[in-house]
Amino acid sequence: MTDEPDSTDGGSPPVSEDSPTVAFVMEWVPQYRVPFYDRVRQAAAERGVTVRLIHGDPPSSRRRRNDSEVVPWAEYVPNRLWTVKGLELTAQPVLSRLRGTDLLILQQETGLLLNYPMMALSRIGGPAVALWGHGHNFNPLEANELAEGVKSKVTKWADWIFAYTEQSKTVFESIGVDTDRITVVQNSVDVTELRNPTSTPSDDVASLVDRLRREDKRVGWIVSALDRWKRVPFLLEVLDAVAADRDDFEFIALGAGDDAQVLSEAASSRPWLHVLGARFGADKAAVGSIAEVTVHPGLAGLHVVESFATASPMITEDLAYHSHEVDYLSPDNAIVLPRDSTSAQYAEAVSSVLDDRSELQRLQTGCHVAAETYSIDAMVQNFTDGIVEALASRRSGMSPGGSLRRFTGRAL
Repeated sequence: MTDEPDSTDGGSPPVSEDSPTVAFVMEWVPQYRVPFYDRVRQAAAERGVTVRLIHGDPPSSRRRRNDSEVVPWAEYVPNRLWTVKGLELTAQPVLSRLRGTDLLILQQETGLLLNYPMMALSRIGGPAVALWGHGHNFNPLEANELAEGVKSKVTKWADWIFAYTEQSKTVFESIGVDTDRITVVQNSVDVTELRNPTSTPSDDVASLVDRLRREDKRVGWIVSALDRWKRVPFLLEVLDAVAADRDDFEFIALGAGDDAQVLSEAASSRPWLHVLGARFGADKAAVGSIAEVTVHPGLAGLHVVESFATASPMITEDLAYHSHEVDYLSPDNAIVLPRDSTSAQYAEAVSSVLDDRSELQRLQTGCHVAAETYSIDAMVQNFTDGIVEALASRRSGMSPGGSLRRFTGRAL
């Protein structure tokens, strides 16, 4: 591999020249993840560890979400992409940038080709390697059996694991990773702007929100990438049934994706349906401030954290392919319908909670509690602790490649 042109660096928090260096090498950076990288970089610096971030662009399957970001202080290196028998393969030409790195944090993805040589090099003096992931892809419509088999075998070579949730940890343990090499990060997202916006929303959003408030409408929303995993046609069936049942209901969709057009076309004949595209910051906060329920029949992940932050309880279904963050949902903060519920049953659940003010308030209280539990602060603390533990483990020779690693003896 060879490197691409140099990148922009916005400066680093002050750390000593001999501090251990950790590099996140990510395929791409979604907009929602930027605050995490900023904060873990600062938290690590306070503990004497330098954090770098190297990233490229999203693969073709993610580009229509329109949510990628170039981080000012990070190192941007364009990826090289191929598709082989339906599997996306990504080469990250960053090897020359990794000299002097003590710990690499890579995504646990079979198609990221950099993972394999770096885990091999970790055995003969290269940097320690940590994988960050769920353990396994449980989406039966997306998972590749061969790729998942390779992933399970290769994962055991890693020096350290950063597991998204407690459920992810159990998956890693089931494939043979030692418990004492796993950090559970409790994956989250920064919701500061959702809870306390510091800027003014766009004119169209401000106008819509003001009108719905004046008219005392009951508002549902979805904030998500609108791809096939979100079951957009089924969502529209549910919304039609709710709107047919009550004339005070309006729905706002925030997000982009392959299926966004389904809702956009439907909105032309449904005055209660508002499709605003991908929105962030003050726009998302303004819509979240009036949303009473999150109607999310498809794959749910970090969206649950935003439902907590806005106290708009999620109404979803018990799907086999939810991301592990769905573990954060409980009867105290969400409604999880049985698998294969009909659109009529789903719509009844939405209308029922809107009609029962005391039940809605109970769920909203549960959202407030969950928002404090699954916070970006906790995630940054957990991740930083894991970084320090991984460095210490490698130096002591406790990790798989630790006995062959040439450490400099620098204190943490």
